[in-house]
Amino acid sequence: MPTTDGGVLSPLDEAGIAAAVARAIDAAAQASTIDELKAARLAHSGDTSALALVNRAIGALPGPDKAVAGKLVGPARGRIGKAFAARLAELEAERAERVIREESV
Repeated sequence: MPTTDGGVLSPLDEAGIAAAVARAIDAAAQASTIDELKAARLAHSGDTSALALVNRAIGALPGPDKAVAGKLVGPARGRIGKAFAARLAELEAERAERVIREESV
């Protein structure tokens, strides 16, 4: 897996970025509570996450490589955001259903 000089995943490493996205989506799917989801989101899309570091590394690339990296990293971050938003909606719906059931008893 190519890395930048600092050992961070390279913004041009399509396979590495895809793997980071897969790990993030899996972490979102595995979260069984909103708190777990928040922790997973922070780990996979927070300021020190692999993709946040990759995104920052784009700035050091030469012009043509910036465009390529942007086309890899931007959509990857979007897929992660959508996965976490979808899982949050599911967990909130589950919580609402539990509250309704508990109040009706």
